[in-house]
Amino acid sequence: MALALAAVSPRPGAQSPAEAPTYTRDVAPLLFSRCGGCHHTDGPAPFSVYSYDAVRPFAGQIAETTRRGYMPPWRAEPPAEGEFLGQQHLTAPELALLARWAAAGAPAGDRAALPAVPARASGWQLGTPDLVVRTPRFTLPPDGTDVFRIFVIPVPVDALKFVRGLEFRPGNPRVVHHANIRIDRTRASRLYDEADPAPGYDGLIAHSAVYPYGHFLGWTPGQTAPLLPRGLAWRLNPGSDLVVEIHMQPTGKAEDVDASLGLFFGNDPPERTPSMLRLGRQGIDIPAGEARYTIEDTFTLPVDVEVQAVQPHAHYRARTLSGEARLPDGTTRSLIDIRDWDFRWQHVYRYPQPFTLPRGTTLSMRYTYDNSADNPRNPVTPPRRVYWGQRSSDEMGDLWIQVLTRTEADLAALNAAFAPKVMAEDVIGYERWIQQ
Repeated sequence: MALALAAVSPRPGAQSPAEAPTYTRDVAPLLFSRCGGCHHTDGPAPFSVYSYDAVRPFAGQIAETTRRGYMPPWRAEPPAEGEFLGQQHLTAPELALLARWAAAGAPAGDRAALPAVPARASGWQLGTPDLVVRTPRFTLPPDGTDVFRIFVIPVPVDALKFVRGLEFRPGNPRVVHHANIRIDRTRASRLYDEADPAPGYDGLIAHSAVYPYGHFLGWTPGQTAPLLPRGLAWRLNPGSDLVVEIHMQPTGKAEDVDASLGLFFGNDPPERTPSMLRLGRQGIDIPAGEARYTIEDTFTLPVDVEVQAVQPHAHYRARTLSGEARLPDGTTRSLIDIRDWDFRWQHVYRYPQPFTLPRGTTLSMRYTYDNSADNPRNPVTPPRRVYWGQRSSDEMGDLWIQVLTRTEADLAALNAAFAPKVMAEDVIGYERWIQQ
Protein backbone atom coordinates (compact mmCIF):
# COMPACT_ATOMS: atom_id res chain seq x y z
CA MET A 1 0.00 0.00 0.00
CA ALA A 2 1.46 3.35 -1.02
CA LEU A 3 2.22 5.79 1.76
CA ALA A 4 2.55 9.50 1.08
CA LEU A 5 4.47 11.32 3.79
CA ALA A 6 3.85 14.93 2.99
CA ALA A 7 4.99 17.48 5.53
CA VAL A 8 2.27 18.73 7.84
CA SER A 9 2.53 22.15 9.39
CA PRO A 10 1.28 22.33 12.97
CA ARG A 11 -1.28 24.97 13.75
CA PRO A 12 -0.09 28.01 15.75
CA GLY A 13 0.70 27.20 19.38
CA ALA A 14 1.00 23.45 18.80
CA GLN A 15 4.06 21.35 19.57
CA SER A 16 6.63 21.23 16.82
CA PRO A 17 6.72 17.95 14.88
CA ALA A 18 10.23 17.28 16.22
CA GLU A 19 8.84 17.10 19.76
CA ALA A 20 5.49 15.57 18.96
CA PRO A 21 4.65 11.93 18.23
CA THR A 22 4.73 11.04 14.54
CA TYR A 23 2.60 8.70 12.49
CA THR A 24 5.43 6.46 11.29
CA ARG A 25 7.32 6.13 14.59
CA ASP A 26 4.58 6.25 17.23
CA VAL A 27 1.02 6.18 15.92
CA ALA A 28 1.17 3.64 13.09
CA PRO A 29 2.29 0.72 15.31
CA LEU A 30 -0.63 1.41 17.65
CA LEU A 31 -3.23 1.83 14.90
CA PHE A 32 -1.99 -1.21 12.96
CA SER A 33 -2.32 -3.53 15.97
CA ARG A 34 -5.52 -2.15 17.53
CA CYS A 35 -7.58 -0.81 14.64
CA GLY A 36 -6.45 -2.56 11.46
CA GLY A 37 -8.98 -5.40 11.79
CA CYS A 38 -11.76 -3.04 10.65
CA HIS A 39 -9.90 0.04 9.37
CA HIS A 40 -8.38 -1.34 6.18
CA THR A 41 -9.02 -0.95 2.47
CA ASP A 42 -12.48 -2.36 1.62
CA GLY A 43 -13.14 -2.91 5.33
CA PRO A 44 -16.25 -1.90 7.28
CA ALA A 45 -14.69 1.27 8.71
CA PRO A 46 -14.66 4.60 6.83
CA PHE A 47 -10.87 4.86 6.38
CA SER A 48 -7.72 2.74 6.43
CA VAL A 49 -5.14 3.18 9.17
CA TYR A 50 -2.45 1.75 6.92
CA SER A 51 -2.17 4.94 4.85
CA TYR A 52 -1.00 8.25 6.29
CA ASP A 53 -2.97 10.16 3.66
CA ALA A 54 -6.11 8.28 4.71
CA VAL A 55 -5.54 8.74 8.46
CA ARG A 56 -4.41 12.37 8.48
CA PRO A 57 -7.87 13.99 7.96
CA PHE A 58 -9.28 11.93 10.84
CA ALA A 59 -6.57 12.66 13.43
CA GLY A 60 -8.81 14.85 15.58
CA GLN A 61 -11.70 12.42 15.32
CA ILE A 62 -9.45 9.52 16.31
CA ALA A 63 -8.27 11.40 19.41
CA GLU A 64 -11.82 12.36 20.42
CA THR A 65 -13.56 9.03 19.82
CA THR A 66 -10.86 7.10 21.64
CA ARG A 67 -10.88 9.57 24.54
CA ARG A 68 -14.64 9.13 24.91
CA GLY A 69 -14.30 5.33 24.76
CA TYR A 70 -16.44 5.06 21.64
CA MET A 71 -13.52 3.49 19.81
CA PRO A 72 -12.30 0.79 19.81
CA PRO A 73 -15.89 -0.52 20.12
CA TRP A 74 -15.40 -2.99 22.97
CA ARG A 75 -18.03 -2.14 25.56
CA ALA A 76 -17.14 -4.65 28.28
CA GLU A 77 -14.81 -4.04 31.19
CA PRO A 78 -11.80 -6.41 31.04
CA PRO A 79 -12.18 -9.72 32.95
CA ALA A 80 -10.01 -10.81 35.86
CA GLU A 81 -7.33 -12.26 33.55
CA GLY A 82 -6.75 -8.96 31.77
CA GLU A 83 -8.57 -8.90 28.41
CA PHE A 84 -11.15 -10.93 26.54
CA LEU A 85 -9.75 -12.66 23.45
CA GLY A 86 -9.38 -10.06 20.72
CA GLN A 87 -10.24 -7.20 23.05
CA GLN A 88 -8.63 -3.91 22.02
CA HIS A 89 -8.78 -1.48 24.92
CA LEU A 90 -6.40 1.47 24.81
CA THR A 91 -4.34 2.38 27.86
CA ALA A 92 -4.12 5.88 29.30
CA PRO A 93 -0.62 6.46 27.80
CA GLU A 94 -1.88 5.29 24.40
CA LEU A 95 -4.84 7.66 24.57
CA ALA A 96 -2.49 10.50 25.52
CA LEU A 97 -0.24 9.61 22.57
CA LEU A 98 -3.12 9.94 20.08
CA ALA A 99 -4.22 13.22 21.65
CA ARG A 100 -0.71 14.72 21.48
CA TRP A 101 -0.30 13.60 17.88
CA ALA A 102 -3.58 15.24 16.81
CA ALA A 103 -2.82 18.41 18.78
CA ALA A 104 0.54 18.73 17.02
CA GLY A 105 -1.09 18.67 13.60
CA ALA A 106 -0.69 14.90 13.00
CA PRO A 107 2.93 14.98 11.74
CA ALA A 108 3.95 12.20 9.35
CA GLY A 109 7.47 11.43 10.46
CA ASP A 110 10.35 9.65 8.79
CA ARG A 111 9.38 7.00 6.22
CA ALA A 112 12.17 4.73 7.52
CA ALA A 113 10.42 4.48 10.89
CA LEU A 114 7.19 3.06 9.41
CA PRO A 115 6.54 -0.54 10.54
CA ALA A 116 5.69 -3.20 8.00
CA VAL A 117 2.05 -3.28 7.03
CA PRO A 118 0.62 -6.54 8.40
CA ALA A 119 -0.24 -9.10 5.77
CA ARG A 120 -3.98 -9.50 5.57
CA ALA A 121 -5.44 -12.61 3.99
CA SER A 122 -7.18 -11.62 0.80
CA GLY A 123 -9.55 -14.55 1.09
CA TRP A 124 -10.87 -16.65 3.94
CA GLN A 125 -9.25 -16.00 7.32
CA LEU A 126 -9.48 -19.65 8.47
CA GLY A 127 -8.21 -21.23 5.24
CA THR A 128 -10.08 -22.79 2.34
CA PRO A 129 -13.63 -23.78 3.35
CA ASP A 130 -14.96 -27.25 2.63
CA LEU A 131 -18.30 -25.72 1.63
CA VAL A 132 -19.36 -22.17 0.72
CA VAL A 133 -22.99 -21.05 0.71
CA ARG A 134 -24.37 -17.59 -0.08
CA THR A 135 -27.32 -15.46 0.81
CA PRO A 136 -29.47 -14.28 -2.11
CA ARG A 137 -28.61 -10.78 -3.27
CA PHE A 138 -30.60 -8.19 -1.34
CA THR A 139 -30.80 -4.50 -2.24
CA LEU A 140 -30.74 -2.27 0.83
CA PRO A 141 -32.82 0.91 0.34
CA PRO A 142 -30.81 4.13 0.41
CA ASP A 143 -32.64 5.72 3.34
CA GLY A 144 -34.51 4.82 6.50
CA THR A 145 -33.58 3.11 9.74
CA ASP A 146 -31.43 0.05 10.34
CA VAL A 147 -32.61 -3.09 8.55
CA PHE A 148 -32.62 -6.54 10.16
CA ARG A 149 -33.16 -9.11 7.40
CA ILE A 150 -33.31 -12.87 7.90
CA PHE A 151 -32.03 -15.14 5.13
CA VAL A 152 -32.65 -18.90 5.02
CA ILE A 153 -30.02 -20.97 3.19
CA PRO A 154 -30.45 -24.71 2.59
CA VAL A 155 -27.15 -26.49 3.27
CA PRO A 156 -26.34 -28.98 0.48
CA VAL A 157 -24.96 -31.89 2.50
CA ASP A 158 -26.22 -35.47 2.16
CA ALA A 159 -24.54 -36.90 5.24
CA LEU A 160 -23.86 -35.89 8.83
CA LYS A 161 -20.96 -33.41 9.03
CA PHE A 162 -18.78 -32.40 11.97
CA VAL A 163 -18.23 -28.63 11.79
CA ARG A 164 -15.03 -27.18 13.24
CA GLY A 165 -15.62 -23.62 12.07
CA LEU A 166 -17.91 -21.21 10.27
CA GLU A 167 -16.65 -17.98 8.75
CA PHE A 168 -18.97 -15.17 7.64
CA ARG A 169 -18.00 -12.71 4.91
CA PRO A 170 -20.36 -9.72 4.70
CA GLY A 171 -19.97 -9.09 0.97
CA ASN A 172 -20.62 -5.37 1.49
CA PRO A 173 -18.83 -4.30 4.70
CA ARG A 174 -19.94 -0.70 4.23
CA VAL A 175 -23.48 -1.59 5.26
CA VAL A 176 -23.34 -4.95 7.09
CA HIS A 177 -22.99 -4.27 10.78
CA HIS A 178 -23.25 -7.73 12.32
CA ALA A 179 -24.79 -11.16 11.76
CA ASN A 180 -26.27 -13.89 13.94
CA ILE A 181 -26.43 -17.40 12.54
CA ARG A 182 -28.64 -20.30 13.62
CA ILE A 183 -29.53 -23.78 12.41
CA ASP A 184 -33.09 -24.91 11.64
CA ARG A 185 -33.71 -28.64 11.10
CA THR A 186 -37.41 -27.97 10.36
CA ARG A 187 -39.11 -26.10 7.51
CA ALA A 188 -40.40 -23.32 9.77
CA SER A 189 -37.81 -20.70 8.79
CA ARG A 190 -38.08 -21.65 5.12
CA LEU A 191 -41.84 -21.08 5.22
CA TYR A 192 -41.33 -17.59 6.69
CA ASP A 193 -38.88 -16.85 3.86
CA GLU A 194 -41.16 -18.20 1.14
CA ALA A 195 -44.02 -16.01 2.37
CA ASP A 196 -41.97 -12.85 1.68
CA PRO A 197 -41.55 -12.04 -2.05
CA ALA A 198 -38.21 -10.27 -1.52
CA PRO A 199 -34.96 -12.13 -0.72
CA GLY A 200 -35.06 -13.17 2.93
CA TYR A 201 -37.79 -11.97 5.25
CA ASP A 202 -38.43 -9.38 7.94
CA GLY A 203 -39.90 -10.45 11.26
CA LEU A 204 -39.54 -13.12 13.90
CA ILE A 205 -36.90 -15.81 14.08
CA ALA A 206 -38.56 -19.21 14.34
CA HIS A 207 -38.10 -20.91 17.70
CA SER A 208 -36.84 -23.96 15.81
CA ALA A 209 -33.89 -21.89 14.56
CA VAL A 210 -31.26 -22.38 17.26
CA TYR A 211 -27.53 -22.27 17.77
CA PRO A 212 -25.82 -25.64 17.32
CA TYR A 213 -26.07 -27.26 20.71
CA GLY A 214 -23.75 -25.38 23.04
CA HIS A 215 -22.08 -23.16 20.40
CA PHE A 216 -22.23 -19.47 19.39
CA LEU A 217 -22.44 -18.60 15.70
CA GLY A 218 -22.14 -14.97 14.70
CA TRP A 219 -20.01 -12.23 13.22
CA THR A 220 -19.07 -8.67 14.09
CA PRO A 221 -16.52 -6.50 12.22
CA GLY A 222 -12.98 -7.58 12.99
CA GLN A 223 -14.05 -10.75 14.78
CA THR A 224 -13.74 -14.27 13.36
CA ALA A 225 -14.21 -17.20 15.71
CA PRO A 226 -11.22 -19.58 15.62
CA LEU A 227 -11.50 -23.18 14.49
CA LEU A 228 -12.67 -25.44 17.28
CA PRO A 229 -10.12 -27.80 18.81
CA ARG A 230 -10.38 -31.52 18.17
CA GLY A 231 -13.28 -33.06 20.02
CA LEU A 232 -15.45 -29.93 20.14
CA ALA A 233 -16.97 -29.88 16.64
CA TRP A 234 -20.73 -29.53 16.23
CA ARG A 235 -23.07 -31.71 14.18
CA LEU A 236 -24.70 -30.54 10.95
CA ASN A 237 -27.47 -32.85 9.79
CA PRO A 238 -28.68 -33.26 6.19
CA GLY A 239 -31.73 -31.17 5.42
CA SER A 240 -30.70 -28.34 7.75
CA ASP A 241 -30.98 -24.65 6.89
CA LEU A 242 -28.66 -21.85 7.96
CA VAL A 243 -30.75 -18.95 9.30
CA VAL A 244 -28.70 -15.78 8.94
CA GLU A 245 -29.95 -12.55 10.52
CA ILE A 246 -28.01 -9.61 9.06
CA HIS A 247 -28.07 -6.11 10.54
CA MET A 248 -27.60 -3.52 7.79
CA GLN A 249 -27.29 0.27 7.90
CA PRO A 250 -28.34 2.50 4.95
CA THR A 251 -25.67 4.72 3.40
CA GLY A 252 -27.80 7.16 1.39
CA LYS A 253 -27.69 5.10 -1.79
CA ALA A 254 -29.04 1.69 -2.75
CA GLU A 255 -26.55 -1.02 -1.77
CA ASP A 256 -26.42 -4.68 -2.80
CA VAL A 257 -25.64 -7.23 -0.08
CA ASP A 258 -24.71 -10.83 -0.86
CA ALA A 259 -22.95 -12.42 2.08
CA SER A 260 -21.16 -15.76 1.97
CA LEU A 261 -20.48 -18.34 4.66
CA GLY A 262 -17.64 -20.86 4.65
CA LEU A 263 -17.98 -24.11 6.58
CA PHE A 264 -14.96 -26.10 7.74
CA PHE A 265 -15.49 -29.81 8.40
CA GLY A 266 -13.49 -32.28 10.44
CA ASN A 267 -13.40 -36.07 10.61
CA ASP A 268 -13.69 -36.41 14.36
CA PRO A 269 -17.09 -36.50 16.09
CA PRO A 270 -17.45 -34.28 19.16
CA GLU A 271 -16.05 -35.81 22.33
CA ARG A 272 -17.44 -33.09 24.59
CA THR A 273 -20.55 -31.02 24.08
CA PRO A 274 -20.81 -27.54 25.60
CA SER A 275 -24.00 -26.38 27.22
CA MET A 276 -25.47 -22.93 26.67
CA LEU A 277 -27.12 -21.44 29.73
CA ARG A 278 -29.48 -18.57 29.01
CA LEU A 279 -30.33 -16.19 31.80
CA GLY A 280 -32.96 -13.58 30.99
CA ARG A 281 -36.56 -12.42 31.18
CA GLN A 282 -39.24 -12.52 28.48
CA GLY A 283 -41.84 -10.65 30.51
CA ILE A 284 -40.23 -7.25 29.86
CA ASP A 285 -42.81 -4.45 30.11
CA ILE A 286 -41.24 -0.97 30.26
CA PRO A 287 -43.58 2.00 30.76
CA ALA A 288 -43.08 5.05 28.55
CA GLY A 289 -40.70 7.46 30.28
CA GLU A 290 -39.27 4.87 32.70
CA ALA A 291 -35.56 5.70 32.99
CA ARG A 292 -34.37 2.82 35.17
CA TYR A 293 -36.26 -0.38 34.48
CA THR A 294 -34.43 -3.47 35.78
CA ILE A 295 -34.57 -7.19 35.09
CA GLU A 296 -32.74 -9.89 37.04
CA ASP A 297 -32.37 -13.66 36.79
CA THR A 298 -30.41 -16.40 38.58
CA PHE A 299 -29.56 -20.08 38.29
CA THR A 300 -27.63 -22.33 40.71
CA LEU A 301 -25.28 -24.86 39.14
CA PRO A 302 -26.01 -28.51 40.03
CA VAL A 303 -22.53 -29.63 38.81
CA ASP A 304 -19.04 -28.21 38.31
CA VAL A 305 -18.59 -26.35 35.00
CA GLU A 306 -15.80 -24.74 33.01
CA VAL A 307 -16.86 -21.33 31.65
CA GLN A 308 -15.73 -20.67 28.07
CA ALA A 309 -17.50 -17.49 26.87
CA VAL A 310 -20.49 -15.20 27.33
CA GLN A 311 -22.73 -13.29 24.95
CA PRO A 312 -25.03 -10.55 26.29
CA HIS A 313 -27.97 -9.43 24.17
CA ALA A 314 -30.45 -6.56 24.44
CA HIS A 315 -31.82 -3.87 22.14
CA TYR A 316 -31.63 -0.08 21.97
CA ARG A 317 -32.99 0.91 25.39
CA ALA A 318 -30.61 -1.19 27.51
CA ARG A 319 -28.00 0.91 29.29
CA THR A 320 -26.07 -1.35 31.71
CA LEU A 321 -25.53 -5.11 31.59
CA SER A 322 -23.84 -7.28 34.19
CA GLY A 323 -23.41 -10.96 34.96
CA GLU A 324 -21.88 -12.47 38.07
CA ALA A 325 -21.05 -15.81 39.69
CA ARG A 326 -21.39 -16.20 43.46
CA LEU A 327 -19.43 -19.21 44.65
CA PRO A 328 -20.49 -21.41 47.60
CA ASP A 329 -17.80 -19.82 49.78
CA GLY A 330 -19.39 -16.39 49.26
CA THR A 331 -16.79 -14.98 46.87
CA THR A 332 -17.96 -13.43 43.62
CA ARG A 333 -16.58 -13.25 40.13
CA SER A 334 -17.72 -10.93 37.36
CA LEU A 335 -18.77 -12.69 34.15
CA ILE A 336 -19.49 -9.54 32.14
CA ASP A 337 -19.79 -5.84 33.00
CA ILE A 338 -20.94 -3.36 30.35
CA ARG A 339 -21.61 0.11 31.75
CA ASP A 340 -22.66 1.73 28.47
CA TRP A 341 -24.42 -0.85 26.29
CA ASP A 342 -24.64 -0.04 22.61
CA PHE A 343 -26.86 -2.28 20.47
CA ARG A 344 -24.67 -1.56 17.45
CA TRP A 345 -21.64 -3.29 18.97
CA GLN A 346 -22.32 -6.88 20.03
CA HIS A 347 -19.72 -9.55 20.63
CA VAL A 348 -19.15 -13.03 21.90
CA TYR A 349 -16.75 -12.43 24.78
CA ARG A 350 -14.28 -15.30 25.07
CA TYR A 351 -12.18 -15.59 28.21
CA PRO A 352 -8.42 -15.84 27.72
CA GLN A 353 -8.38 -18.76 30.14
CA PRO A 354 -11.52 -20.83 30.80
CA PHE A 355 -12.21 -21.06 34.52
CA THR A 356 -14.04 -23.53 36.75
CA LEU A 357 -17.11 -22.75 38.83
CA PRO A 358 -18.02 -25.38 41.44
CA ARG A 359 -21.37 -26.98 42.05
CA GLY A 360 -23.57 -24.68 44.12
CA THR A 361 -22.37 -21.50 42.36
CA THR A 362 -25.22 -19.08 41.61
CA LEU A 363 -25.10 -17.37 38.22
CA SER A 364 -26.92 -14.04 38.01
CA MET A 365 -27.59 -11.26 35.55
CA ARG A 366 -28.90 -7.71 35.98
CA TYR A 367 -29.83 -5.39 33.10
CA THR A 368 -31.16 -1.82 33.28
CA TYR A 369 -33.14 0.00 30.58
CA ASP A 370 -33.88 3.65 29.87
CA ASN A 371 -37.16 4.22 28.01
CA SER A 372 -37.16 7.96 28.53
CA ALA A 373 -36.74 10.81 26.07
CA ASP A 374 -33.32 11.47 27.64
CA ASN A 375 -31.93 8.24 26.17
CA PRO A 376 -30.33 9.27 22.85
CA ARG A 377 -30.52 5.65 21.64
CA ASN A 378 -34.25 5.32 22.21
CA PRO A 379 -35.60 4.51 18.73
CA VAL A 380 -39.06 5.96 19.41
CA THR A 381 -39.80 9.63 20.13
CA PRO A 382 -41.83 10.32 22.15
CA PRO A 383 -41.24 7.08 24.08
CA ARG A 384 -43.94 4.43 24.09
CA ARG A 385 -44.58 1.41 26.29
CA VAL A 386 -42.22 -1.41 25.29
CA TYR A 387 -42.61 -5.17 25.66
CA TRP A 388 -40.34 -8.14 25.16
CA GLY A 389 -40.10 -9.12 21.51
CA GLN A 390 -37.68 -10.15 18.80
CA ARG A 391 -38.07 -7.04 16.63
CA SER A 392 -35.38 -4.42 17.24
CA SER A 393 -38.11 -1.93 18.18
CA ASP A 394 -39.08 -4.28 21.06
CA GLU A 395 -36.75 -5.17 23.91
CA MET A 396 -34.87 -8.26 24.99
CA GLY A 397 -32.56 -9.19 27.82
CA ASP A 398 -30.47 -12.37 27.64
CA LEU A 399 -27.09 -13.48 28.91
CA TRP A 400 -25.82 -16.62 27.22
CA ILE A 401 -23.08 -18.49 29.10
CA GLN A 402 -21.14 -21.26 27.34
CA VAL A 403 -19.88 -23.97 29.71
CA LEU A 404 -18.28 -27.42 29.57
CA THR A 405 -18.97 -30.14 32.11
CA ARG A 406 -16.53 -32.76 33.35
CA THR A 407 -18.58 -35.75 32.17
CA GLU A 408 -21.56 -36.60 29.97
CA ALA A 409 -23.48 -37.51 33.11
CA ASP A 410 -22.83 -34.01 34.47
CA LEU A 411 -23.98 -32.53 31.14
CA ALA A 412 -27.22 -34.50 31.34
CA ALA A 413 -27.77 -33.38 34.94
CA LEU A 414 -27.11 -29.74 34.06
CA ASN A 415 -29.48 -29.80 31.09
CA ALA A 416 -32.19 -31.56 33.08
CA ALA A 417 -31.97 -28.91 35.81
CA PHE A 418 -31.93 -26.02 33.38
CA ALA A 419 -34.63 -27.16 30.93
CA PRO A 420 -37.66 -26.32 33.13
CA LYS A 421 -36.33 -22.81 33.65
CA VAL A 422 -35.97 -22.24 29.91
CA MET A 423 -39.39 -23.70 29.19
CA ALA A 424 -41.11 -21.50 31.77
CA GLU A 425 -39.50 -18.36 30.35
CA ASP A 426 -40.27 -19.36 26.77
CA VAL A 427 -43.94 -19.80 27.69
CA ILE A 428 -43.96 -16.19 28.87
CA GLY A 429 -42.39 -15.16 25.55
CA TYR A 430 -44.95 -17.10 23.52
CA GLU A 431 -47.79 -15.50 25.48
CA ARG A 432 -46.34 -12.05 24.86
CA TRP A 433 -45.95 -12.82 21.15
CA ILE A 434 -49.59 -13.97 20.91
CA GLN A 435 -50.77 -10.80 22.68
CA GLN A 436 -48.88 -8.65 20.21
